[in-house]
Amino acid sequence: MTTPARADARVGTPRARRDDQPSAGADGRAPGPRRSGGRNGSGWPFVLPALVALVLLNTFPLLYSVALSFSRVDTSTGLSFGKATLGNWDSLVHDPQFWGSVEFTVVFTAIALVVEYAFGLSLALLLREKIAGGGLFRVLFAIPMMLAPVAIGFMWRMLLDQSNGPVNAVLKGLHLGSPGWLSDRHLAVVSVVVMDVWEWTPLMFLLLLAGLQAMPSEVLDAARIDGANGLQTITRIILPILAPVSVMAIFLRMIDSFQIFGQIFLLTGGGPGTSTTSTTLFGFFQGFQSFDLGYGACIALALLVLVIVVSTVFLSVSRTLLKRVET
Repeated sequence: MTTPARADARVGTPRARRDDQPSAGADGRAPGPRRSGGRNGSGWPFVLPALVALVLLNTFPLLYSVALSFSRVDTSTGLSFGKATLGNWDSLVHDPQFWGSVEFTVVFTAIALVVEYAFGLSLALLLREKIAGGGLFRVLFAIPMMLAPVAIGFMWRMLLDQSNGPVNAVLKGLHLGSPGWLSDRHLAVVSVVVMDVWEWTPLMFLLLLAGLQAMPSEVLDAARIDGANGLQTITRIILPILAPVSVMAIFLRMIDSFQIFGQIFLLTGGGPGTSTTSTTLFGFFQGFQSFDLGYGACIALALLVLVIVVSTVFLSVSRTLLKRVET
């Protein structure tokens, strides 16, 4: 028979040993030894090159542009800063040419986005179904956005040439006259919009097509069974489901449209007059043709502020609309 003291010793010893051991984790295994001192910073050699590149390529030029915009820059004896001044910003606020370039940029962006989205959605709806040659059509539609801006500007300049361009040659053959696509103020704006729509509708098309192909077919089948026609299916089913993709596509194109430069520079040169001078083109003229680098940097920063404000408003409104669609 075992005595109480031996029983207590036999039972108590293992219990004490269990209390001293660390508790097992959620997976049933005991945790390993704790590290003292936290992280040892061994990841910095991998992160440091990217941080240095970010500072050199983004942060430093931005800060340098801010310094240029608040000073009178002398380029006669090399690039040298003068005393700090608000003269560049005061000139910017009272410059009608700057506000004219902003007006053109905003109008051009709005028209181009509406047309590109309408064409892109139409093509995506057309090629959503599996048809013969659908893959070839997708490749052909994607070619324009793969071309260099220089090639696109020269190509459209030759196409729309008033005397020798093939577009006017066809119109003459149809007895429709010979419009001055690049010499008339209003037609020049139309020409720039047409060129941008031709180049960037494929991006809208590919993004919206991806959204359509990810859409469950059961939803459309249920709409047909309920008797919805084509317009009702698009407005009440397809567009609400495509809302997140649409917001992303429009946002990307909007930011890029505000920065358009090379195509307009080669197609119209900002003319006739200043009718097609975008804000980036106006800043280029002031900074690198008039050699007023301070004023050119001021224009670039003003465009940056404009893009940030418009993007913030657009994302805020889009977030509200998406919440309504989801509910």
